[in-house]
Amino acid sequence: MFSLCSKLEKQNINSLVDCTRDLCVSKGLVMRKRDGQSPTKTYMFVPCSLLPSPIPKDGFQLLTFLQPHINKLIHDVSQDDEFMSSAFKNVIKVDDFTKRLYDIYKASKASDKQRLDFGILRSDYMFECVVDKSGKEFFNPKQIEINTIASGGIKLGSGLSSVHSDVLQYAKMKELTAHLPKNESLSRIAHGFLTAWKDYGNPNAIILILYNENKPNIFDQRAVEYAIYDLDEHIIVRRKTCWELIASIALSPDGKLFVDDEEVAIVYFRFGFTADDYIDEKFWDVRLKVEMSRAILCPSIGYQLAGCKKMQEVLAKPDALERFIDDVDVVQKIRNTFAEFYELEMNSDGDNAVRMALTNPDLYVLKPQREGGGNNIYGEDIVTLLSEIGNDERRCAYILMEKICPKPFDNIFVTASGHQKVQAISELGTFGVILARGNDVIENYSADHLMRSKSHEHNDGGIGSGLAVMDSPFLV
Repeated sequence: MFSLCSKLEKQNINSLVDCTRDLCVSKGLVMRKRDGQSPTKTYMFVPCSLLPSPIPKDGFQLLTFLQPHINKLIHDVSQDDEFMSSAFKNVIKVDDFTKRLYDIYKASKASDKQRLDFGILRSDYMFECVVDKSGKEFFNPKQIEINTIASGGIKLGSGLSSVHSDVLQYAKMKELTAHLPKNESLSRIAHGFLTAWKDYGNPNAIILILYNENKPNIFDQRAVEYAIYDLDEHIIVRRKTCWELIASIALSPDGKLFVDDEEVAIVYFRFGFTADDYIDEKFWDVRLKVEMSRAILCPSIGYQLAGCKKMQEVLAKPDALERFIDDVDVVQKIRNTFAEFYELEMNSDGDNAVRMALTNPDLYVLKPQREGGGNNIYGEDIVTLLSEIGNDERRCAYILMEKICPKPFDNIFVTASGHQKVQAISELGTFGVILARGNDVIENYSADHLMRSKSHEHNDGGIGSGLAVMDSPFLV
């Protein structure tokens, strides 16, 4: 695939690297260092690619078009009790975290509230390279997952597009900036908050951000808060940890949510997507109280469950999409982005899937019902795990997915420790915003994108570790 690195042969790469670091810091693309020993908070620029990375223009446009349909799909799935029950019936027997989420979902649905659902979603894709008989290459987007809770990178995605535009100008390639798509994810998502807050109907009610103080991406969260202020300075945004909410949260008899005696219009979850977040039983009590309130939740627990890995597998089955989408062309376009999935239920299909994975583990990814990165299982680790649990119900907590194989390309990764040229592969995420009350859709739109890249040698890689970096698309 085309790479801009070939155009840098006569450039001073060291100078461009320094320029990139400075641009990241000046544009607020920073993160908190993971240093549990230091009482002083220290910060670093976000590791990134030196140059934007190639993405097929037609594929990019397709995913932008599909995102509102993905948004509506997630909403409709979350409203379908029968479909949700069927999808999770075996998972909740062996996965306590998913069971507890599902139990709260059932309690919330039983309360029959008609509040607004507010989703900030991000659908992640890699472009699989397929070669036809004539040797021509085709790059087809394949969905990795749909993030329905705490979708990160909102500021980082839009900010890095600006960094790369400036880097190309410094590298005397200004004409190529026309290949960088506009990225206004931060302002578009902030608009969703404003619409939801107005819908709540109390101009004195606050927006509450529920966050984990130990996460390094604090500034990506803060940027959303500040973008809300830019749209309406009268909105009050509060940030609380779950520990703080234990003593300060209350429900009125009519279901209004209060924190420190302030009525809450929106609860924005940047917390609660992994079992490790619930380190105390009282955290579950807080989650239940929030879900039973009249506050607008971003997301509701129904949206969170609709984004679980099991739902990926279930929606990929024949006729599943047709249950929710009438447009056959849209159904086919979405289905074409799906990789192959193999259920691990306690039946002959599940037994066959286990045998396939044990025989050729490098062809698959084993996924638990977890978010937050670093949870997927690859290669010989699949063999180890399935050899242990392959014949009992614990395997129902996982799904088996075909491994997507993008074609690597050259780029340069800029990290705190230096820079290096790598054979990279990219993951493109398209943001979406939806606000809906039952069948009434108030807002539903694509909210631009973010991109991350990693060395093709790595299966999983986090931004903080330097194994993966922030990136932006160069449309080809």
